[in-house]
Amino acid sequence: MKMNKMLMVLMTVVMVLVSAFAATAQEECQDCCGSDPCYGDDLNSTRLDVVDCIVEINDRIVKNDVTVLKAFDRGEDLEVEIEFVSLQDAEDVQVMAFLTGYHRGHKFVDDIFDITSTFDVDANVSYKKTLELSLPDDFKYADGDELKIRVQISDKYSAGYMREYNLQVEPQRDNVVIQDVILDPSTSVQSGRGLFASVRVKNMGEDTEDSLRIEVSLPALGLKATEYIDELEEGEATTSEDLFLRIPSCVEPGDYVVRAKVTFADGDEDIVKETSIVVTEDETCDLVNPQGSSSEKTVVTVPGRQDVVKGTTGTVYPVILQNNGATDRSYELTVSGVDSWATYRFDPGAFVLIRSGETKTVYLYVTPSEDAPAGEKVFMVSVETSNDSKQIALTANVIEGEEEKTQTFGDMDLTKALEIGVIVLVVLLIVLGLIVAFNKLKGNDEPEEVSGQTYY
Repeated sequence: MKMNKMLMVLMTVVMVLVSAFAATAQEECQDCCGSDPCYGDDLNSTRLDVVDCIVEINDRIVKNDVTVLKAFDRGEDLEVEIEFVSLQDAEDVQVMAFLTGYHRGHKFVDDIFDITSTFDVDANVSYKKTLELSLPDDFKYADGDELKIRVQISDKYSAGYMREYNLQVEPQRDNVVIQDVILDPSTSVQSGRGLFASVRVKNMGEDTEDSLRIEVSLPALGLKATEYIDELEEGEATTSEDLFLRIPSCVEPGDYVVRAKVTFADGDEDIVKETSIVVTEDETCDLVNPQGSSSEKTVVTVPGRQDVVKGTTGTVYPVILQNNGATDRSYELTVSGVDSWATYRFDPGAFVLIRSGETKTVYLYVTPSEDAPAGEKVFMVSVETSNDSKQIALTANVIEGEEEKTQTFGDMDLTKALEIGVIVLVVLLIVLGLIVAFNKLKGNDEPEEVSGQTYY
């Protein structure tokens, strides 16, 4: 019983001592921190002391929470420059700027918030940081409405420095925004099929806009469609009619930019918004040639080696082009590696159009120059078409020209045979002439027949 009483007394003493120690610690903390709350242990309790902070927005100096407002236009991009000095060294400092007084469907908006990466500062050294914000283009303006830009400078231990700057946001006279670009189908379309697009626009300016021009295009494919909106009043939004774009057959699969452009203010202003669509491949475009010898859409056949004799018109390389694709193709032929020893030309030309499934031959004439060194020369022939290119290495064996030999006719020199033929022809003509003359003379010796009497 006595033992239990002693334990109870000891426990009471311990609790009294703990309470007294806690009260003393609280008094000491309030004495060291004053009216400010404590920030951890002594090593981390120093607050970032910022002085000489200058803030400029688009090169215009603003002051902390003053009644003189700086007016900016809706949708304007803001460059916020912050220059400051700290009275002590600090680690992992960050500068942040953000807009308050605006919301968009209760969602966080990235372009009204910006923050730097962490950096260290030294005492009494000036630092300058630049942040970028965008004023909302759909801010509902009314007399007296304003936004605040808050600038905060802090290190990893404390909030440090916070200032507020008031902005007056005003509407522009002409300001049309593209709110959305709607595609049907929305994400992907097969080549050869149609794509519908409509554009949602809103007039955020003070003036009524007339004759707005809506254009939707796929720049990479050279496609565009256009529509006009007669009138759009202040604050009014509308969606254009569906604009139709037909994707060409057998285009290269992949992502393509869809660009919406709205022209307004009598053609003096325009705004552009882009999205993308995936064009998928049409399986019927993967044709093979009728013989099944190749799955390539373009087949090039050309002899690899030819003899080229100096002193002659050269030699001919027949370049056979076969279009196995599902669409007509235009081909361009070029040659490289012959300029130093020969000249060349294509017949009928270096550009040729070949219809789907057809084959054409282009003749490459290579003529060696007089001073071309003998031996084998390697050169390249390139055949290019849309989304396809082929290079073929060819060899020309340049040989010295021989004396031109006279052609023969049987065992007789052809020249002599021609000479003899001419002589025989001349003799025949002479004999024929003599026969004609003799016949005329013979006819003249016969007596003439006289009518009437004969006198002796």
